[in-house]
Amino acid sequence: MNDLVGVIEKELREVFQSRSIPLYRMMSYHLRLEDARGNITTTVDRIWSHGLACLMVCRELGGNIETLLPAAASLELTNGFNEIHEDIENGTPSRDGQDAVWWVWGPAQAINAGDGMHALARLVMLKIQERGSSADIAYKSIQVLDECSLSMSVGRFLDLEAQERIDIDVNSYLEMADGKTGSLYACAMKLGALIGKPDSPHVESLGLCGTNLGVAIQISDDIRAIWGNDESDFDMNPEVLNKKKLLPVAYAIEVGDLKIKRRLGDIYFKRVLEQDDATAVREILDETGAKTFCENIVNQKIEEANKAIESFEREYGESNLVSDLLRYRNTK
Repeated sequence: MNDLVGVIEKELREVFQSRSIPLYRMMSYHLRLEDARGNITTTVDRIWSHGLACLMVCRELGGNIETLLPAAASLELTNGFNEIHEDIENGTPSRDGQDAVWWVWGPAQAINAGDGMHALARLVMLKIQERGSSADIAYKSIQVLDECSLSMSVGRFLDLEAQERIDIDVNSYLEMADGKTGSLYACAMKLGALIGKPDSPHVESLGLCGTNLGVAIQISDDIRAIWGNDESDFDMNPEVLNKKKLLPVAYAIEVGDLKIKRRLGDIYFKRVLEQDDATAVREILDETGAKTFCENIVNQKIEEANKAIESFEREYGESNLVSDLLRYRNTK
């Protein structure tokens, strides 16, 4: 797996090698390939799980990894543009311990960086033709990528729309998560088959696997946002303080009695939330058993992800795609 991570990073560095204006430095900075001053970073603290999912599918199918590298880079650029825009929309000053692009260069230039990264992702995808793919496969790959980008935008829209509402439910949350997180993992796994083995009958089932995997990952992140990795790890998480209706909150709103709904309403209708409010939310969620419910949904989505590729496994043998991707992401 480490060999695949290394070639993804190498491919991304090559994307930016001949692009020197500060706009590209902003993109490269977000991907942690450079620091804010333009100095090359030697150790990249970045999760390349989408590109990795694409290459792992290709490897399972016996495809040519070299052909897939532009697609893997394109997926990481697409994820990057989504993150840059999400940070602006949420007003989040940092991401994973690093200042957000908008915090360093301002929201207007960050929008340019995000939009530019989206366009760059599409151009990089076309390079699969230089690595042996047909024009028809390149066209289909761009279509899959664009459908994914649109789904992510819909997911972010639904996520933002829910911030000021107190009537969100579990099904609404899962619809949002399908687009916001599930769609890019679905795209990654579909492209791994579409480009890696164009005649594969497993493109759609791999996409379904990716959707369920992505939702499981998002819910796991929700659990960590509220409870941390352990009781001493909990701090002022921006997801909670931004009034995000994470799945534990959506569940509590749906199943809670009138008293619980009123208590949550009193908190979420405040203009600004503070640490005490986040702690109070967690206490309410504990009363409803929200953590256990969410952990069960994570397990259910992982099971559905594995079930989606049963026909794939019958043809190619037992696969560790889902477990290996989860293990990789959880170690970062």
